[in-house]
Amino acid sequence: MMTTLKFTIYFTVIVLFSIFNSINVEAQRCRGYDSKCDNPPNYFESSSLSRSTSIRRGRKVVFNQTFYGNREYYVSVCGHRRLGELHFRLIADNEDETVLYDNATDDFSNTRLFVIQSTMQIKIEVSAPHYFDERNSECAGIRISYHQSGEGNN
Repeated sequence: MMTTLKFTIYFTVIVLFSIFNSINVEAQRCRGYDSKCDNPPNYFESSSLSRSTSIRRGRKVVFNQTFYGNREYYVSVCGHRRLGELHFRLIADNEDETVLYDNATDDFSNTRLFVIQSTMQIKIEVSAPHYFDERNSECAGIRISYHQSGEGNN
């Protein structure tokens, strides 16, 4: 009886370790992918808001970010070529969830330049509507850069 209990405990620990390890490997696989996205104009600074992730077919990835007022932002999305054109939207994090930008209406452009007047919460939603593999995921990134409004565009 005690041997069976020990075996069950050891087996459970091994299975859990394998699951957590595979999740960690999946997350690590895409680390730094945002650096492959298009670069902003030279006068922009890198932002800690940039992210890398893995995307599956039929799933949306949403990042909640604070965008600070009196700044111009440059957002660029990119993904593994198998993903096809990425769909991304900028959505105000308010009751109405106002869509501020949708690249589907802009021929799936990978970049967007915009100015934020007042600090606000924005959801960045990314999906791969043309990705046909339902079982596997691929890497994608979002590069976000900014510059203070009023600074010269040198």
